[in-house]
Amino acid sequence: MFKQFGTLARIGILLFVTLVCVMTAVVVGSLINLWYSSAAGIDYQQTASTPTFVRIYQIVTSSIMFIVPAWLCAMMFHNNVKEGFCINRSLKIKPLFFSLAAMAAALPLAEFLTAVNSHLSLPESMSGIEEWMRIQENRAKAITENILVTDNFGTYLINIIVMALVPAIGEELYFRATLQNTIARSINPIWAAVITAVLFSTFHLQFYGFLPRLLLGFLLGYMLVCTQNIIVPVAAHFFNNFVAITANYFTGNEIQIDKNQSVVTFIPIAVISTAAVATLLYLLWKNRCPEKKEIKKQDFITEN
Repeated sequence: MFKQFGTLARIGILLFVTLVCVMTAVVVGSLINLWYSSAAGIDYQQTASTPTFVRIYQIVTSSIMFIVPAWLCAMMFHNNVKEGFCINRSLKIKPLFFSLAAMAAALPLAEFLTAVNSHLSLPESMSGIEEWMRIQENRAKAITENILVTDNFGTYLINIIVMALVPAIGEELYFRATLQNTIARSINPIWAAVITAVLFSTFHLQFYGFLPRLLLGFLLGYMLVCTQNIIVPVAAHFFNNFVAITANYFTGNEIQIDKNQSVVTFIPIAVISTAAVATLLYLLWKNRCPEKKEIKKQDFITEN
């Protein structure tokens, strides 16, 4: 029955399933918090500053919020999970190489966008909202730094799983394989990638990282459009997070942009980065996989 649903109906179902999963994640997260605080003998409100708890919490809640709804929608909307997750096409080496190279080439451009983002501010009438966003971002940053700061190689490997592998799999299955492909049923796939990138960046509720995350989201969406294989954006997403975690491990500091530094200083490297990314995206497009078979006519009839 669900296979015949149109785009709007599918998005509605996805939102409903997501809401249920988010509520479930909140309940399960609270139970984990109670269990861990009791087992560790610490106060319920102190667990957020405990790296081990945050890692367990991150894996469980992320899986419930992203992987579960993506899996449920793949079961409802497609013939099988492989088709729903976009892993029913063979993985080509050249597109994968161009995708990873594009992600690496985009790192300086992302730094430029981070610098631009750091100088942006909301209108005076929204100062209260901006202050709230700043507090939330600082809180998230403190938790992240508490997890990342380590000189133990074993903990570093665990961080890669928790902060690189799990988010890469969960977020790509949800945002790209499920949401983007659903939107792309009715509009141009590239525009679907843009819309999904905006939603992806907005979801993180980090205003001062909105622009670089928007770039990341679009690149990942573009990769899926070209390769029709979710493994490629998952690998690129993992690579992006892996670089940040590894840089932190070897330097002991999170990669940060000095807010007092002029954006102009980033322009030369940003121009070079943009040119490199554009070239690699062109090569990726030239080596793209054949389009999926056209949506059946009755799908449009059902939707309209």
